[in-house]
Amino acid sequence: MEPVAGLHGEQSYAGSTWTARLRIDPALLEREAEQAQLKQAMAEIGEGQPAVVVVTGRPGFGHNALLRWAGRLAEKRSVRVLRATGSLTERDLRNGAVIQLLSQLGPEAEGPLRVLRGPPEPDGLPGLRELLHTVRRRPTLVTVEDAQWLDPDSRRWLQALVRRLSAGVPLALLVGRTGVDRHGPDWLAGTSAAGRLTRHLLVPGLSPRAVATLAGTIFGAPCDEAFADAAAEASYGSPAILHAALHGLADAGQRPTAADVPQLRTVMTSIIGDRCARALRGLTDESIAVLRALAVAGDLLDFARICHLAGVRTAHESRLRSALQTAGFTVPDGPFERIHLPVARARVLEDTPIAERAGLYARAARLVYRSGAADEDVARLLLHAPPIGEPWAVQTLYGSFGAAARRSEFARAATWLNRALEEPQRPEQRARIGLDLASAEAVAAPVASDRRLAAVVRSPGDGETWSHLRVRALDMGLARGDDSWGRCVAAEALETAQGRERDDLIALYWYAVRCRPEVRDVPAPGVPALPEHPLAPAQAGVRAGQLATLGQQRERAAELARRALEAGSSVPVMPRLVAVRALWFTDAAAEAEGHLDALVSELRRGHSRAPLARALVLSADLHLRGGRVDAAQRAMDAAERALPAVAWHPYAAPHLMAVRCVIAMESGRHDEARALTAAPTPPDTETSVHWPLLLFIRARVAADEGRWAEAVELFKESGRWLVRRQWPNPAVLPWRSLAALACLRLGDRQQARRLIHEELTLARRWGAPSAVSLAELCARALDRPGTAASTTVPIGPNHLAHAWALADLTTEEATKGDRTAAARLLTELSDHRVTRTSSRLAARVRSLADRLEPTADPEVSTLDREWAVLSPAERQTAVLACGGLGNRQIAEQLSVSRRTVELRLSSTYKKLRIASREELRSRYRLMEGT
Repeated sequence: MEPVAGLHGEQSYAGSTWTARLRIDPALLEREAEQAQLKQAMAEIGEGQPAVVVVTGRPGFGHNALLRWAGRLAEKRSVRVLRATGSLTERDLRNGAVIQLLSQLGPEAEGPLRVLRGPPEPDGLPGLRELLHTVRRRPTLVTVEDAQWLDPDSRRWLQALVRRLSAGVPLALLVGRTGVDRHGPDWLAGTSAAGRLTRHLLVPGLSPRAVATLAGTIFGAPCDEAFADAAAEASYGSPAILHAALHGLADAGQRPTAADVPQLRTVMTSIIGDRCARALRGLTDESIAVLRALAVAGDLLDFARICHLAGVRTAHESRLRSALQTAGFTVPDGPFERIHLPVARARVLEDTPIAERAGLYARAARLVYRSGAADEDVARLLLHAPPIGEPWAVQTLYGSFGAAARRSEFARAATWLNRALEEPQRPEQRARIGLDLASAEAVAAPVASDRRLAAVVRSPGDGETWSHLRVRALDMGLARGDDSWGRCVAAEALETAQGRERDDLIALYWYAVRCRPEVRDVPAPGVPALPEHPLAPAQAGVRAGQLATLGQQRERAAELARRALEAGSSVPVMPRLVAVRALWFTDAAAEAEGHLDALVSELRRGHSRAPLARALVLSADLHLRGGRVDAAQRAMDAAERALPAVAWHPYAAPHLMAVRCVIAMESGRHDEARALTAAPTPPDTETSVHWPLLLFIRARVAADEGRWAEAVELFKESGRWLVRRQWPNPAVLPWRSLAALACLRLGDRQQARRLIHEELTLARRWGAPSAVSLAELCARALDRPGTAASTTVPIGPNHLAHAWALADLTTEEATKGDRTAAARLLTELSDHRVTRTSSRLAARVRSLADRLEPTADPEVSTLDREWAVLSPAERQTAVLACGGLGNRQIAEQLSVSRRTVELRLSSTYKKLRIASREELRSRYRLMEGT
C-alpha cells in the first residue's frame, strides 16, 4: 500500500497514522485552523491594527498551549509578548493578572505597580496609560491564560484595555479560558469594541486519526485503528489525558493494538477520575452542592430544580452554571445542565458523604415523582435512598417492576421489588410483593424463590386475603415443578388451614403426590384423602386428572374438569391445567383449549411467570396433538420467554424438552430433535412425572432412524413407568400401539398382537372416540392383506397421532405388496390437514407417493371410471387441489415446480372434461360418495 501524507508530514498506513518517534506537542495536533486565526492576528498588529482572540476549550484540550504557541510566533516576529495567567489559588488576589503584565514593562511601570500593591483606590486604572504608550512604539501581544480564574479587578482592567483599542494601536489580546461556550468570557462580551475586534475560537477534541499520530509518536510503532478509536472515545479527545495515558501504557511495555484496549480504558478512567478529584477542590461549597445534585438527578430535573434540590438560591443560577462549565464538569442543554463525563459523575458521588448522598437521593425522588417522571426514573433514585415511608414509593417501585417484567428483565424486576420490601407497609401488601418477587427470582435465583414462597405459605395471617396468598404461593411453587417441595409445604400448611383454603391445599397436595412416582397414594399424617366425588372446584380438577390417567369414567372426568374450569380464577392454576388436560382427553378438545386460552390470557395480565410458562407448554402440547405445528412453536417460544429453560425444575424440565423435540421432528429438523433427545438431563429428571413422555419421544426418534429394537425398548420403558403409576389410559400416551408397529418391523407379530389387544381394550374402556380410532387404526397392521382399507374410523382431536398411524399403516401395506390398499390409504392420508402442517409427515407422503407412482392402479373397483383414467401423480395433485390448496402450496407439498402442478391440473381437466377447480371438487365429492 502506498503511504499518503498525514498530519505534520507523517505517513498514514491502513487507516492508522504513525510518526516513528517524531517530537509532537499533543496539544497542537489538528489545530491548523486555530493557528491560522492566530497568525492572522499577528499579521494585523504587524500592520498597526488591534485584535482580540478568545480561545475556549475544555480542560486539557490545549487552549492555553495555543496561546503559548502564538507567543513564540510573535517573539520570532520581534513582537513584544506580555504574559499573565489566572490561578485558582490567586483568584481572590486583587489585580493579580495586571501586576503580572506590568511587571514585564520595565521602569515605566514601577509607579503603577506601587499603586496596585498599595491600598485599593476607588477610581483609576493604574498602568493602562503606560502600557498603551509603549504599544504605540512597539507592537505588543498580551496573552492571558486561564482567564476563568481572574480576579474582578483584573477583569475590569482588561475590559478597559479592550475599550481603548482602536485603529493604529498595534496590540493583540489573546485570552484562553476553560469552557464550552465559544462566545465567552462574559466580562469581555460587554465591551463596545469586543464585537468588532474579537474572534472566538472553540478548541475541539482530537479525532482518531490525530490519536493514531500521537500514539505512533509515543510508542514508536504504527497504531491499530481499533486502538485509536477506543482511545479517542475513552479520552473524549483530550490531548492531556491522551498524553498521560499513552505514556503510562508505553512505560508499562504495552503496544497500541486492539488487544491492549481494555488496559487503555482502565488507565483512562483512572486519569479522568484523578483530574476530577483535583477539579473538585477548586469549587466553592455552593458549586459542589449543585454538582452533587446534578450527579444524582441531573438527567431528570432542570437546573432551577437542581438548585432547589441542592438548597441554593436560584438567583445564583447563571454564576453556578458558568462555574461548573468552566471547571469542565458540565455542558448546557437548554434548561438542563448535564455532567459531561460518566467518570466525573461517579467520582462526585464517591466524594459525597454516605448520609448526605442518601438524603439527596430521597429528596430527588420526591421532586422527580412530583414532576410526573416515569416510574422507572423515580425508582432508580429510590434504589439509593433510605425508606421514604410514603405510599407513592411502593406504587412507583411496583410499577417499575411490571415494566421490567414485561421486557423479561427479571433481574431488574427483582431489584425493584427488593427495594419495595424496604418500605413500611401492611403485612398483606408485603406478602403480595413477596410473591411477585419470587416470580421474578424464579429465573435467576430459583432456590431463593422457593424459600420466599414457602415463607408466604407459612405466614400466620388470618382472613380471606391471607388464605388466597398462601394458596397462590403454593400454586406458584408447584408450577416451577418441585413437587416434593410442594407436598411437604402443603402438608405443613394443612395443619392450621380452614374452609376453602383447606380444600385448595388438599387439592394441591394431591396434585403434588400425583406427580411423584416414589410416593404411593397414601396421605401424610393429618392430610385427608382426595374425595372420589369432590365438591370443591380445585379438588374436582385434580380428581378429573386422576380419572383420565386411570382411563375410567370418561363422562365423570369431563364433568369434574368442567366444574374446575368454570370456577375461573378462584381455582389455583395447576388444578385447572390438570382439568384442561383431562377434558381434552375426553375428546372435548375445543372446549378444553378455549378454557386454556382464557387461562393464558389471565396469567399474561399478572406476573406469575412459572404458571404462565406451564400453561403455554401445555398449550404447545395440545397444539401438537392437534397437528398445529406452527402454533405449537409459537407457544413454546412464549413459554421460554416467560420462564427460560434453565429456570425449570428438573421434575418439570422433561415436558419442556419433549415438546421441543416433537416440534423439531415435525418441522423437519431431525438433527435438532436427535440432539435434544441425546442431551444430558438434569439430576432427578428420571423421577419426574414427565419422564415417560421424554422416553416416548426418544423412542419415536429411534424409530424414525430405523433403530427398531431400541425403539421397542424405549416404548416399553415408557409404558412400564406409566403402568407402575397406574396410568394405563392410551389417550395419555399410545405407547403400546407404536411399540406394536415397531415389533412388526422386527417380525415379532405375537408381541405386537398382545400390545394391540391391550391398547384396544383400554381405549374401549375409556371410550373416547379418538383413542379408540387410533388403536383400531394401528390394529389394521395385523389384519390380512387388503383389509386395511376396508373400514373408516373417526379421527377425533388427536390429528397428529392419527395421521402418523395412517402413514405407518400405508407403509406397512406397501411393504406387504398390496399397492391397491396402500394407494387408497395414501389418498386418505393426503387429504389429511396435518400433512400440510407437519414437514416430516409431508416428506413421508411424498416418499410413499414416489414409491407407489410407477405402477398404475388397475383394479380400482370402488373409484369412478373417469377418475381412474388419471395417473397417480395427477390424482395426488387433484386431491390436494380439492383440499383447498393453491398451486404454490401444492408445488411445495409435492416438491415440484408450479408449472408441473399447472400441467397436471390441465391434463386432469381435459381427461375429466371439466373446466374449473370447483367442478373438480364436485366430481371428487361424488367420487368419495361412491
